[in-house]
Amino acid sequence: MLKRSVSASDVGERAVIEVRRAIVAERRRSLRVYASIIAALLASAVASAWQASAVVADARVQNRASLLVSTSNALLSGMKDAESGQRGFLLTADEQYLAPYVSGRAEALDALGRLSGLLHGPEQVAALRDVRRDMDEKLAELAQTVQLERNGQHERALAVVRTNAGKAAMDRLRERIEAIAADCDAKSAAALRDETLRVERTGYAFAGLLLGVLALLAFATVMQRKAFTGVVRGAERMTRAALRDALTGLPNRRDLDLRLRALEGHTATAHGPVTALFMDLDGFKLINDTQGHATGDALLRRVSERMRQVKRSGDLLARVGGDEFVLIAPGLANRADVDQLCARLIAAVGPLAREFGFVGLSIGIAIREAASETLADLVERADQAMYDAKRSGGGYRFSPEGP
Repeated sequence: MLKRSVSASDVGERAVIEVRRAIVAERRRSLRVYASIIAALLASAVASAWQASAVVADARVQNRASLLVSTSNALLSGMKDAESGQRGFLLTADEQYLAPYVSGRAEALDALGRLSGLLHGPEQVAALRDVRRDMDEKLAELAQTVQLERNGQHERALAVVRTNAGKAAMDRLRERIEAIAADCDAKSAAALRDETLRVERTGYAFAGLLLGVLALLAFATVMQRKAFTGVVRGAERMTRAALRDALTGLPNRRDLDLRLRALEGHTATAHGPVTALFMDLDGFKLINDTQGHATGDALLRRVSERMRQVKRSGDLLARVGGDEFVLIAPGLANRADVDQLCARLIAAVGPLAREFGFVGLSIGIAIREAASETLADLVERADQAMYDAKRSGGGYRFSPEGP
């Protein structure tokens, strides 16, 4: 007899394939979400870094502006000290008044050198050139008058002062220094405003970065839970598939073995009466060979449906081979009741002959007589009785009593 069925390994393999497909699909979705979150994190990080660099640049502008102002003030202060010392010397001819002149002149020249390193760009270079010219003119006037006073030419020194050329140069110098300081103050104020704005934006960027990290952690947690749930569900699906006959939906041999062990551990069936029916479908090989496997599969599905309708609510029906079925009937021990059950099963399958050709059942019956007999042994006795029935031309046969 040809026995064609879908094995538990085939069913399990299909279940594994389905689980793998679900995992791949979920992985793609997860990667897209991860990519979006990471892109947001990178954008926040770049924005934070850019804003921070801008803040540093603004701070440098403010520091440079402050240094320019202090250096400009030092230059102007030095020129004032030099001018004060020159005037004191001209009024008193006392050499001690030249000390402020000398120190102020040195301070102004040093500040001018430092300004040369701080001022850049065409406008600032032009302003520095004008400052240098006015400063040189004023220092020249101071040096000339001091030298004339030292040579005893007091009136000539005063005449040089009265020309007001030095005063005009000093006034221009003061205006240029004040303009440089005002420009520095304006740039410092603008840098401060920009720095304040960028600090706020940096805070927003860091907040976005923090939210992105939290979103990533939350998503990872959700995905971990989903993955765990998916693994559990996938394992459950594979377990169900491994225990289920793919063609008929009935429990397969593996599931039957598990349920028999469970029944043996149940108080009601551990030592109580149980009847096992081992059924083989007569005529299946001929139908399968002549009409094709699709017809044979359709026949097996129809047979399983009719057997479901006949069995009692508490009975266990399983497909254990190509055209072999087992029915476990707990609590059934009366032979008259067993005769009626077998008759109903045979009557349920018989009408299928009009659709598929000759179809019948050979049933082996084993009734547990001894409490020590296992249900697996009971099914084995029913299997042997089924072969006796088949050799006798079909119908059903009872197995001899068990041990």
